[in-house]
Parts: sequence; C-alpha cells; structure tokens
Amino acid sequence: MNFLQAFKPIGLDLLATIFFVTVYWLSGSIVLATASGVAAGVARYAYMKYRKQQIGPLQYVSIVLVVLSGVTTLVTNDPHFVQVKSSIIAAAVGILMLRTNWMEPYLPPIVKANLDPRIILWASHGWGILLLSLAITNAVVAFVFSFNIWAWYSLVVPTSAQLLAFAIQYAIFRTLIRRNIRARMAAQPAQ
Repeated sequence: MNFLQAFKPIGLDLLATIFFVTVYWLSGSIVLATASGVAAGVARYAYMKYRKQQIGPLQYVSIVLVVLSGVTTLVTNDPHFVQVKSSIIAAAVGILMLRTNWMEPYLPPIVKANLDPRIILWASHGWGILLLSLAITNAVVAFVFSFNIWAWYSLVVPTSAQLLAFAIQYAIFRTLIRRNIRARMAAQPAQ
C-alpha cells in the first residue's frame, strides 16, 4: 500500500470542505459556497451508495450534519452553523477514537503481523487526541476570528495536521515493520 492510496479516505472525507472553501474564495459568497459544499457531500454519499461501498455510522452522521448545517446556514444566513459542523464531527470522531482501537480493523495484514498491538492502540488514540484538538481549535477560530480567517484555517490547518500526522505514522509503521521483518529473518537458522 503506497502513501497516496492509504491517504485517499482522509482526502475524500475533506471533499465537501475543499469545495466549500474553494467556492467561497473564488466567489466571496457564503450562500454559493455552502450550496457547493452540501452538493459535494451529497454527491460523495450518492457515489458511495451507487458503487455499493460500505458507509460507516460516522459517514452517515457526517452527511446528515453537512446537510443540516448547510440548510440552516442558508435559511438563517448565519455561517456559524457551517463553521461549527467541523468541530462537531471532529469531536465525535475524536471521542470514538479515544474509546476504541478503531485503527486495527483497517490495517493490512502485514501491519498487524509485524507491529505490537500496543503501538497500533497508541496510534489510534493519538488520532483521537489530534481530532479533539482540531475540534476545539476550529470552534475558537470560528467564533473569535473573521470568516475569511476561518475559511483559510479550515482548509489549511486540519488538512495539513492530518497529512503530517499520517506521514509520521506511515513512516514509523513502515520503519518498525521493516525492522521486525529483518530481525525475524536474521533469527531464522541458515539452511
């Protein structure tokens, strides 16, 4: 599994946010940006249903929040609903990640066979801490700073933080797996 293939699910989860912020930056219209973000979220959900891909509970919650916060923003003309949606989703996912070893079922067999389960659990919890931190920071930025600063923050900071965390985890896992495989091979008697 290469880095881009492994990162794809995170990138797809950010699709609605990327559309929202890009349209806002290009048009300056919160209404158009909100409608585009909701459309991107619904399109991704419809594509997954069409392809008969498994949709997890958090993905259902995410699409419901995208639609509800988008519609509420459009009806009330208050962008805080869209801004806080990211915090709600990140906090819910972060709490789930802290309570479970969520990562283990998604890992390929080579990882599970060559890493101590405690390392996988620590990585799972590390992601939970990261998402809770991003949820809190997003809420602060949404209510303290201008919409333009929040739009920049929401696209750049969470994406960058998750990319960096993923790259670090990928490098650590890969290094540990290679080391463990080499050690096992060296311990085998020569034939």
